[in-house]
Amino acid sequence: MVDDAIVMIENISRYLEEGFTPMQAALQGAQQIGFTIISLTISLIAVLIPLLFMGDIVGRLFREFAVTPERHHSHLRFCVAHPDPMMAGGLLRHTPEAEQPASTTTPKASSNE
Repeated sequence: MVDDAIVMIENISRYLEEGFTPMQAALQGAQQIGFTIISLTISLIAVLIPLLFMGDIVGRLFREFAVTPERHHSHLRFCVAHPDPMMAGGLLRHTPEAEQPASTTTPKASSNE
């Protein structure tokens, strides 16, 4: 479930690297991923709803299993769809590769030495 937030940020970062302003990148990235997030939420609810209506002892055991992921997923979807793009539009900045600091890793020694 957390991977959707990561995909959202990566998508916004990709638009930043293409030259969009941070706000344009956030809007474009959120628009592109939004349908996927909604469809995943609906499919998860459709899969877990039958567990709510099971009867007997098995139904009581699985009720918490059905409710907990649905509530968590719904809250997470709200966060991915709203605050993440807004914060990305205000906080993310693209630094061109030429202006980035040099790598601090040392090159590997060749096997010929």
